[in-house]
Amino acid sequence: MMGLFWVSFALFIFQFWVVGSGQMIGRSCGTITGTLERDVVRDLYWIEVEWKRLVGEEELSGERKQFDEIPMILHHFLARHYGEVERSLQGLLQGLSLLAEDSLTGSVYLSEATIDFSKKALLRAQQAQHSIIQLMQCKSKNTTIDQKQQVSGIPTSVKKRNETCEVDGTKCQFSPCAQGNRLPICAVGFAAGTTGGAGGPYYTVTRSDDNDPGSPDLGSLRYAVNFAEQNRGGAWIIFKDSMVIRLKEKLWISSNTTIDGRGVNVTIIGKGLVLARVENVILHNLEVVSTGQSDTVHIFDGSHHVWIDHLSSRDGNLGLVTVLQGSTDVTISNCYLSNHNFNMLLGASDEDVVDRILRVTVYRNWFDSSNQRMPHCRWGYCHVVNNYYSNWKYYAIGGRAHAKVLSELNVFKPEKRLEVTPWYEDFKSDLTPTIQSFKDLLMKGATFHQFLNYGPLSFPQSEFSPYQLPRRPTESLVDLVTNCSGVVWGSKLGQCLATP
Repeated sequence: MMGLFWVSFALFIFQFWVVGSGQMIGRSCGTITGTLERDVVRDLYWIEVEWKRLVGEEELSGERKQFDEIPMILHHFLARHYGEVERSLQGLLQGLSLLAEDSLTGSVYLSEATIDFSKKALLRAQQAQHSIIQLMQCKSKNTTIDQKQQVSGIPTSVKKRNETCEVDGTKCQFSPCAQGNRLPICAVGFAAGTTGGAGGPYYTVTRSDDNDPGSPDLGSLRYAVNFAEQNRGGAWIIFKDSMVIRLKEKLWISSNTTIDGRGVNVTIIGKGLVLARVENVILHNLEVVSTGQSDTVHIFDGSHHVWIDHLSSRDGNLGLVTVLQGSTDVTISNCYLSNHNFNMLLGASDEDVVDRILRVTVYRNWFDSSNQRMPHCRWGYCHVVNNYYSNWKYYAIGGRAHAKVLSELNVFKPEKRLEVTPWYEDFKSDLTPTIQSFKDLLMKGATFHQFLNYGPLSFPQSEFSPYQLPRRPTESLVDLVTNCSGVVWGSKLGQCLATP
């Protein structure tokens, strides 16, 4: 029993240190909360993955039911139910302590892999408990970091215009009250408040060439993007004429930039658009196609407040729109998206626990004739609402790694594959995501298997207030989406505006 004594004594000393260190928390909550949350997710996810691996390899003997609660503990933590998580961790620590005791005394045969797991998991659970206690203390002082990250306001002129502009989610963008840099009043979903280059000057693209990416010509799109980066307030980029721009290299977009293709027909081919470590970007009314071995639009590395609207995109070998690696507060709306395989990836890896902050609104897009990922979501909250799906091959909506996917008021019209999700009989893949259907319209025999192991989701307007998004009943949705998705100009603009 001496082994158990030393394990218990170590826990006592650890908890004593936790209480003592708590006195220093109040002064640093605002800077450490994000790090604490990341560390807890990392530690709990490691325990979950390693536990499942040992069970799969039948390395464990006896019943260890307390470990089956690990996915639920992580689920509650991602929902910020810290008190419940802390109580559950007490049971987990007790179970790990007993497992460690068995490894010390040899009273029960344990494989080397199990012994190694018990030691490492005990340490990680202790670290997680310490971090959660800190987070609870921060929460009680009302200093938890607000991850809603509001961009510094819409310009006063825009706010005044908003009083007379109907924000309907789709046609507002082409109304007189949203002309030019007043477009931000029409932004909805998680990207609401994004202003792009509204605080900077206009820059007009007059030429379609991309002759020297290292030293772009005056008047080219690449020169305009560089101009926005160098200008303190960014820039609002527009186009003199319709044009086809063949990029020789990827186009890296900087913060506070709008690329606005209204009034013309602009097609970008050859290479994709990339957003890395940037904020406050609007990409509007553009076609981005045939980008080779890259996504058409790639958002990653902590980018936030990005609005992609009325984009036409196809033929990207790696996929179309992706949002990855700590990026959040993105709205992808009114787009036409069609690809031979991958379509939209929101969270690239099960190991990217940083994507726990991911929040994306996928709204009124037409997902047409793609194989999979419309979208596929990991870790974060993906609100998929008022979209039209036609002819998916493998699945339409999927998720992994504790993702929360709310499918609301979408229309699904299948061809050969009827099931919306990746589910099939005897499905034994990742069961940690929550994928819920609410008032979706399933046509032609379509089915939607919901993943509800942790119960139903809360709606974003209650969990992420303020959150505003105009919804339309499914009965009148298809005409609106098919007439208004993607690039809208010329006769299509008139057709879109005339759609009731």
